[in-house]
Amino acid sequence: MSGSGGAGPSPDGRHDDLAPEELDGLTLHVPDDPRELEDDPATWGGRSESGPTVPTPWADRRAARRRRLSVTAGIVAASMVVVALSGAVGAWIVGPQASAPSAVPLASVNPAPGQIGGLLPEDAVLQNGSAAITARSLRPAVIAVVPADCDECADLMSTLAPQVGSFGFPLVAVGASQQNEQLASLAETVGSTRLLTLTDAQGALRAAFGGTGVTLLLVRDDGVVIQVVRDPTPDTRIEAALVEMAPAAGLDA
Repeated sequence: MSGSGGAGPSPDGRHDDLAPEELDGLTLHVPDDPRELEDDPATWGGRSESGPTVPTPWADRRAARRRRLSVTAGIVAASMVVVALSGAVGAWIVGPQASAPSAVPLASVNPAPGQIGGLLPEDAVLQNGSAAITARSLRPAVIAVVPADCDECADLMSTLAPQVGSFGFPLVAVGASQQNEQLASLAETVGSTRLLTLTDAQGALRAAFGGTGVTLLLVRDDGVVIQVVRDPTPDTRIEAALVEMAPAAGLDA
């Protein structure tokens, strides 16, 4: 083929038959100073106006990967925060009040009623308005026998209520028939859902356990009185004793 025809290079890749002016277009000019390449429009990461896109440099690909990982990490962190908040909100809604345990058949025990390890007096019948219930049916429970003159009873019951309620046990304040107004005031102060008030017309509990001040009777689910706390104050803590009131097993009815 003749270079004068201007038909370009030979199909076999030989350029021997190209004209000098055609060879000039195929010549690669390398500058002596590398800084002269800074103005080349086809630098890495750029695009020539008339040519194809130059491959993205490794540094750019690594930066893009870091951005994707940062977004993913942010999404994961946000999800963990949402889960934690959901748990906290759920715990706040449920509150510290545990579910109330059920009573089991009365235990057969040797100590006489009115003693630690024994049962409540069989003849102790308590009144809730016009309804009558036996004291032994209050199990498990913390029964507070309160005197008529009790300046600290409101503070004491307010302190005991969350302790007892956190274990799921009811707190019951018992007084004489003439203490109806006092008991109603206690229930209003502490909250009727946290304090049950009953009257003992015969004074059977006071007679069985004695004492002149407040007397706490910690009654297990099988009716056994596991502890008697006399003259408690608003600073009294009974959580350790409440642990012992966990449901009993293997006792005869």
